[in-house]
Amino acid sequence: LGRSEVILVRTALAPRRPMARLLCGGAAVLAPLPLLLLLLLAPRAASQDASPQLAHHIVANTPAGNIRAALDAFVAFSESHGLGMHLGKEKGDLIEVSVGHGLPESGPAVVFEMGCHAGDGTLSAMGALKERTGSTVISTEENKKWLEATKRVVGHATTGMDIKFLPFSFGADEDLDLLLDTLQTKHGITHFDSVIFDHDEHLFLTHLKIVVGRGFLRPGSTVYVDNVKRKGKQLRKYMEFVNTKAKKGFETEIRHISKPYPDAVAISTWWGASEL
Repeated sequence: LGRSEVILVRTALAPRRPMARLLCGGAAVLAPLPLLLLLLLAPRAASQDASPQLAHHIVANTPAGNIRAALDAFVAFSESHGLGMHLGKEKGDLIEVSVGHGLPESGPAVVFEMGCHAGDGTLSAMGALKERTGSTVISTEENKKWLEATKRVVGHATTGMDIKFLPFSFGADEDLDLLLDTLQTKHGITHFDSVIFDHDEHLFLTHLKIVVGRGFLRPGSTVYVDNVKRKGKQLRKYMEFVNTKAKKGFETEIRHISKPYPDAVAISTWWGASEL
């Protein structure tokens, strides 16, 4: 299950429960009273967003300027409250590995993350930048509450660090070219050393081609993508494109994940190609 998916699980109803009349397609249908209550309350429960509470917990219970403490608190709170909002240690560590592999030989780095959720992946990326003062992390997110949570969490965890954070509200129907124009003209950003895709998987390939076509990847830059196993069908064309054997300029390795659920991620290194 993905961290943005919510499932309500109930045990089987015992017989002889109180019954209530439920209108279904204009007809009255008898239904167990607990089931009726579940049907009425489920949409409300599913719509609740605990990201503000998650961010508050991290800010209130971890020292400022400590990325590792913030990450540990993030995972523990998400697990203990059944939120499913955390990537987990394995994926977080691999984000840090991917960003680390994309670092230039020296000096600051630029990381571009699409789909930051509530900020744990962002913190993992920043963990690779602690010794690279002046680095920049750009993060996008469609869910405004999640983006606000990310701002609070990242701001707290990176207090005193020389890392610039640029968060953007960015939806699935928005134009990535325009965002790249903004990064160039307003922030002087002309390339990414590492890219993280964890947004709408249907857009991974489209957005990768835009990033590459605009020249935002330099030789040695890395691209990390989530849910390679869990959403294999949706990512088939993306994985075919970045496959090393496709000779599109990428060298790709797949890393398997066991927790918090079986999955895989892909880390691709861009070496350049004459044609896409």
